[in-house]
Amino acid sequence: MATRPTRFLLIWLVIAQLALQGFPSLRFLHRNFLSQVTHRCLNSYYWALRNEIVTSRSLRLQTAELACSLIPAALQNEPVFLSVDDTTVPKFDGVSTLHDHACHTGKFYVNDHCFVSLTLSVPVLSHQEGKALLIRYLAVPIGYRMWSKERTKLELAGDLIEEVMSLLKDR
Repeated sequence: MATRPTRFLLIWLVIAQLALQGFPSLRFLHRNFLSQVTHRCLNSYYWALRNEIVTSRSLRLQTAELACSLIPAALQNEPVFLSVDDTTVPKFDGVSTLHDHACHTGKFYVNDHCFVSLTLSVPVLSHQEGKALLIRYLAVPIGYRMWSKERTKLELAGDLIEEVMSLLKDR
């Protein structure tokens, strides 16, 4: 079991990920959210993620459990949605020449990393004054895996989905 300070930092990492609806980098989360609410230095979060107990898989499972806990009792029978996407991220070691199918840069090939992401959309009730309760879906980013040439992006997506399916077995 992780120490109390480590658990504190990891909980704030999940909250930051939910608040910013993504996890482009730990530095990004720290600069745009964590430093303003916890006053802990960036290295504290790196050390919290460096222990043997907490793995990227366990963080993804905890995030998925948290997302499922947001579903109110009245909506337990509503469907949830898993979304998979791939995206390229530039500028760090070990880049590959990739085809940019969306051609965001005007170039068809870029030197970037490719990440496969998984998002879980859960039903929540939306309260609007003077109107009936509405069901809306909250998209919670569950996790990312960096693609390498050893496995296809579809295989990575399958792994991410398989990790959370045990939480969704009754759906």
